[in-house]
Amino acid sequence: MPSSQLKRLQDAQRKVAQLVHLDPVYLPIFERLEAEIQAAETTGDAIERARRLVALHRAKA
Repeated sequence: MPSSQLKRLQDAQRKVAQLVHLDPVYLPIFERLEAEIQAAETTGDAIERARRLVALHRAKA
């Protein structure tokens, strides 16, 4: 996921957190955003690990 989309999710999560503070009915939206952010970060971490592995393999070749 591009960093601009991740930033939009994080911004939305902050706004929804304020809404949850006022009314817990928004909690499912907050939780969904939280899961989407975590998934995006995990995917980004895995891609970075794969890139490092490829770079290491190329350096040894």
